Amino acid sequence: MEVKGVAFLARQQMMVQSHGEAAWKAFIADIAKKEPFFSMPIMPVTRMPAEAFLHLNEELLARFYGNNKDAWWQFGIKSAEYALGQGQLKTMFAQGDLRRFLVFTPGIWKGYFTEGDLTVTPGQGHTDLSITHVPKPHVYFELSVMGFAHGGLTYLGAKNLKHQVLKGYSKGDKEVLYRFNVS
Repeated sequence: MEVKGVAFLARQQMMVQSHGEAAWKAFIADIAKKEPFFSMPIMPVTRMPAEAFLHLNEELLARFYGNNKDAWWQFGIKSAEYALGQGQLKTMFAQGDLRRFLVFTPGIWKGYFTEGDLTVTPGQGHTDLSITHVPKPHVYFELSVMGFAHGGLTYLGAKNLKHQVLKGYSKGDKEVLYRFNVS
């Protein structure tokens, strides 16, 4: 499994905004000693080994967030806010396009990751999102992707937004299944 460079660049932008460019550069210099992949320039189309990308995110968590995995959920929320507010999704969705946004999320998965599947199953009063077939299941994928869905729904005006974790890497499962209830 590979992760596309756009995911790295999004993380870089977020970290520079929240912690400053000097902190980001020092972090990358340190991580490049452990993961030589990060010593070269990364472009949006660069393909990163998933293991290196996950190691980068684990190190970010340790260095900047006290190993609090909730930060990965927040990464997802912030990514959705950026994508819908000023990024590539800005003109695609209007306030209230909740189901349309959720149905679109598998395309977002494919935009970042070369393997695994994100599927959407609309139901009565809810929508299920599942992540399957990921060769290297990791809590990062669960929290950042489901955080993105939550953040997007909130940005688009969801009221009374709730989610249930029916299955998750965070619970020791081999796949992820979240149920989003929106109105």
